Amino acid sequence: MEVFIRNLPNEATERQVKQYFRPILAEININIFHCQKPRNKGYAKITVLDRQLGQHFLNTHGQLNSGNQAFKNAKHQLYHMRRPVNCTLSNTPPDEYILRSLEREAAEKALTNSRQKPKPPRTSTKQTQRIFNSSSVACGWIDYVGSDLAFTELYQEPKAGALIFGRKLVLIEFRPPSLALPTKQIEIPYDSIESLTIGTSTNPYLTFSLPHAPKFFEKPPESATSLVDGFRQLGLQTVQTRQNDPKRRRTTAIDLGHQAVVAGCFCYKFQISPIDISAILALRRLRGCPDVVSWNISKTTKISFQTQKTQLDSALNAMRFREYTFELKFQLQKLAQNGHLPPYKVLQLMQLMKQTFLDADYSMLAAAVRKLCYQIPFAGAGTEASELSVLALGNLLKHNYDTALREKEYAQDITQKYEHIAAIHKATVTPAGIYLYGPEPEVKNQVLRTYSAFISHFLQVTFSDEDGEPMRFDRSSSLDDVYQQRFKKVLDGNITIAGRPYEVPILMKVS
Repeated sequence: MEVFIRNLPNEATERQVKQYFRPILAEININIFHCQKPRNKGYAKITVLDRQLGQHFLNTHGQLNSGNQAFKNAKHQLYHMRRPVNCTLSNTPPDEYILRSLEREAAEKALTNSRQKPKPPRTSTKQTQRIFNSSSVACGWIDYVGSDLAFTELYQEPKAGALIFGRKLVLIEFRPPSLALPTKQIEIPYDSIESLTIGTSTNPYLTFSLPHAPKFFEKPPESATSLVDGFRQLGLQTVQTRQNDPKRRRTTAIDLGHQAVVAGCFCYKFQISPIDISAILALRRLRGCPDVVSWNISKTTKISFQTQKTQLDSALNAMRFREYTFELKFQLQKLAQNGHLPPYKVLQLMQLMKQTFLDADYSMLAAAVRKLCYQIPFAGAGTEASELSVLALGNLLKHNYDTALREKEYAQDITQKYEHIAAIHKATVTPAGIYLYGPEPEVKNQVLRTYSAFISHFLQVTFSDEDGEPMRFDRSSSLDDVYQQRFKKVLDGNITIAGRPYEVPILMKVS
């Protein structure tokens, strides 16, 4: 039986949670249990062998639902670090590998209690396994079907490869079907992983939930490398075959199909072998490796990502929303373009806003939507489906709007207080996509002073890496594709926001 624990302090460690629940569970004769608490997350899972004893624990300390009212109805309320702890029955079955481990621990304990000399533990010099095979890759986002987690699959390819867990990052390398084809790679640093979820033996997968797109690379074909090495052995080394030439090149996506979703879908799912599940769970003991959470996530499909974006763009320019200001449309497009919400949910939120905010102050509504971007919880095991429903987001937006109206009475806008300050909308161009930020206060330059009546028609653009850092020189990787194709394409074209194109001359910064 599996019990789901909510409202734990994010800074609490797994050891602290286990020590807290050990005497509580011992009171009802539960001495063997498994506790799983991800780092910097406010939830945990406790697995027990005896379902009746687990139900006894829930009858004593548990609640039927989450929330303050359900907590007050519990027979014996639990507090950890002065915070009320919510205990409910998990909506997913316990992991079979964890149950086997508990059964083995119970058997060993029974053997010890019967005073039989247990067999000495086997000493193994085998190192922790760090390389695991995968048979396919999918890209999308985590959503909900009812109250259950679901993976919305918007891109999928049967690419065989290997997941290599290093000291600081995970390297996913796809094996090409032919030696004449290049090898694709994905790099995911550990510190950029929001959650790492593993499935069950009947549904084996490994899902990475990220705050932004990872880095993509391409290695030259083995045949081309062998040909270059042959020239070097013959003494025919040229400028093009120097040993310090980059060994791979940076790309913007896995392939053309992935290119259509890479900018807004930050969840990657890899099909793995069921025999590797226990070895992957053991990686959480390694220093620096992120926690792996066992969770059975179903799969769902929706209309294509490109269709959702087209529908949202059409709505932003539709007559129905013609009274919305550019500042408000900018924030609504940012919700989808930066990956805070799927485009279809932003469209549903716009329809709710149309019914809720009649005769609204659109500048205050834009500020409320902007604040909402930083309040949306990350979809995952620690978030209820109701927290990401359109109704809950609408209530949160209404609260932000009322707060903005109250603050307007005594908080003066800095751009109105100082004439040399302007609120500038910003965009960041990365190898994967274009993301929106701001508006932020900036000192006016000569162009902005001359055209101060058209501030919103100017856009400050930054070219950077996916994590916001500058694109830095890497001796082992060529950045030609990023500069010559991705960045140059943006410079030669325009950036369209809410139907308003920003062209190249406007992108140039004049001081």
